[in-house]
Amino acid sequence: MAFRVTLAVASAVSTLALLAAASPADTGAQTDNAYSTGIKSFAFDDAGYTYCNPGYPQTESYAPLPDAQLQLVQVVVRHGDRTPVHQLPNDDTTWTCDGIEEDIYLHAANQPERNNTGSYQQVIEIPTWNKKYGFAYQLWKGTCDFGELTDHGKLQHRTLGARLRSIYVDKLGFLSEKLLRKSEVYARTTYIWRTKNSAESLLGSLWPDRGFTPDVAIPIHTYPQQIETMYGNSDACPAIRKITANITKSDQYQEFLEDQGPLMARLASIFGINGNSWRDTWDGYFDVLNARECHGFQLPCDHSADSVKGSSPACATAEDAAQVRRNSHYELMLKYRDHPLAQNLTQLTIGSFWGTLREQIDSHIAGKAGDLKFALYSGHDSTLIPMLAAMKASNHNMLWPPYASNIVLELWKKSDGSRVVRVLYNGQVLKLQKGHEWCDLNACPVDTFFSHIDQYIPTDIATQCTA
Repeated sequence: MAFRVTLAVASAVSTLALLAAASPADTGAQTDNAYSTGIKSFAFDDAGYTYCNPGYPQTESYAPLPDAQLQLVQVVVRHGDRTPVHQLPNDDTTWTCDGIEEDIYLHAANQPERNNTGSYQQVIEIPTWNKKYGFAYQLWKGTCDFGELTDHGKLQHRTLGARLRSIYVDKLGFLSEKLLRKSEVYARTTYIWRTKNSAESLLGSLWPDRGFTPDVAIPIHTYPQQIETMYGNSDACPAIRKITANITKSDQYQEFLEDQGPLMARLASIFGINGNSWRDTWDGYFDVLNARECHGFQLPCDHSADSVKGSSPACATAEDAAQVRRNSHYELMLKYRDHPLAQNLTQLTIGSFWGTLREQIDSHIAGKAGDLKFALYSGHDSTLIPMLAAMKASNHNMLWPPYASNIVLELWKKSDGSRVVRVLYNGQVLKLQKGHEWCDLNACPVDTFFSHIDQYIPTDIATQCTA
């Protein structure tokens, strides 16, 4: 499978010039790696960070809470490794997704047997005739669509599913070894195929060998795009755009953009791109560069006709990509956690989804959840980022979530009848921002957990989104 990356700028600045800006955030680790700029130094804690692969739960180090019984596990994941979602003009990269074979079986609603009319396989075709008859010249070469889950992305979620099985089935005996009652599990994804495929891969390893009959088919729920709540739905909630624009126009954010402007300009030139979406956020640059790096592809070069004949084209470098990562980390922390408007943005971006998770926990505590033990929610980095921000995650845990990153919420009932919530992120108990340690998330009393999260759950979403 494949990925890609790219960037550009119009002045020859050293590839590093680090961002950072005012925030009374963690002042701990990694100061020796901080870049020196005109912006106040920010304490990046990115030692050991890798974007291409997540941290998986570790069976050997996982320990159940003492004197307590596990009652419910909620897992929120980012999809696995994918192709880019930002396209560069005249991109000649070849992305192959030949191993991504979607077998489709259709049957009538009340048909008891598996469809006997045969299966169908999805094939993405990018014709080789390019400009002659169509628009293929506007896409890369190969067999991949935008943002398509790769084989490696599927493997990441098969691995995650196997790790979850080793803990919750083999070690704890909490989940059934063989899924006999579909009512034990609830699964929801966004409407985008890469999140559906990720969920299918994970569940396939959590409960393998289930067969094809309808009685063992796990329902995978989705909301229509127009009412999706697992990411910031700015079409349904216009206030998200307004708050984001106000953060972007703030002095702190503009100082950050000015400080890192030379790098952005140079990469934009190399990429051959322009437009507002490339001027006030590092999101596209991050996507282009990191996808390529994860697949070992060459970073983008400027091969335009304007290049000086006989000279080597200007190319993005590994140092550029590293700086773009740090710029992107900082942007996320500022927008969703540290800016004065961050709580408003986070509330409207992910608050409704937090309300869904809370309601599910409440239902379980009230004895109204039936057989439900395991809930899977397959989303995006834009799902996990505001969730982590709402919990005031530490600088290290607020770095851009790697592919297949996972937040696990465990509900435990102690012998005295009280309940606590444990929060794990990529296999470790979630650490909180220094100065904002509102609870020990290894065993947070459920009332304390709710009291904090309730700040981010909208009380009148329709009014708040149009205000």
